[in-house]
Amino acid sequence: MKGIVMNAPMELLKKSDVCELLNISARCLEYMVKEARFPPPVRVGRFNYWSAKAIDRWRARCFGAQENWAP
Repeated sequence: MKGIVMNAPMELLKKSDVCELLNISARCLEYMVKEARFPPPVRVGRFNYWSAKAIDRWRARCFGAQENWAP
């Protein structure tokens, strides 16, 4: 396909993967998405997926100040 560059495979995470990774319930994840506090999923067929990169960016944004904190 012309115009599409595929450098490396994108790691996609299912809802259960995201919940396990963040140690939260599916309902909590749905609420965070609804409140725009978490990246929305991409629907592929019947399933929702998140890219691992989007999750990493969200975590860095949320915890960056904490990780850079120094007394």
